[in-house]
Amino acid sequence: MADFRTELVKATAAERVRFAGRKETDPTVRDILIEYWTKGAGRTVAGAKKEIRDRTAWSAAFISFVVKNALAASGSKAKFAFSASHSEYAGAAIRNVLNNVSPPAFFGRPPSDAGAVQPKVGDLIGVTRSKSIGDFANALAAARRDDRYFSHFDVVTEIKGTSLKCTGGNVSNSVTEKTVTLTAAKLLPKRPFKLDSAGAVLSGPFICVVQHEET
Repeated sequence: MADFRTELVKATAAERVRFAGRKETDPTVRDILIEYWTKGAGRTVAGAKKEIRDRTAWSAAFISFVVKNALAASGSKAKFAFSASHSEYAGAAIRNVLNNVSPPAFFGRPPSDAGAVQPKVGDLIGVTRSKSIGDFANALAAARRDDRYFSHFDVVTEIKGTSLKCTGGNVSNSVTEKTVTLTAAKLLPKRPFKLDSAGAVLSGPFICVVQHEET
């Protein structure tokens, strides 16, 4: 059986190539976005077209799409909470830890402080976009209540030393790769909130690492 992590990296890379740096407003990517919304987030075609017209953030639909492809390619039976909201699948993964769910499954773990895990290639790493969710403890409390909140997750595609590369959808309105510098302990760094002049969140701390485990 193929490895889920390997298949997730392959699926993510394929979408970066397919998007080819184009922006979401480019009419030539409309059919790709419809796929993300329908196959990833479960929208109807009509619903997907409305999300595109409304310029709804599609980053969670993208993650759901590539995870679904990787699960199919790997044959993994792990259940993933496919959604247009990152907090839904992150919350489900955190509850899998709380409920001692047996693999194959996805598990949501802390990026720093007590119980912190080093991210691995094929993990999902997430930052908050909500002032009320500032760390993993807040994400854990939200998961217990099954609350939604604004966040963003990327797929870890490469780690060399303390340099981590990850790719996400709806990053700079495209499918984009970026680099994160890990700590000396190879953990995700602690970051403060950055707000705009109106007090809206521009970027936030890392709050969760979602990991697939087969056994």
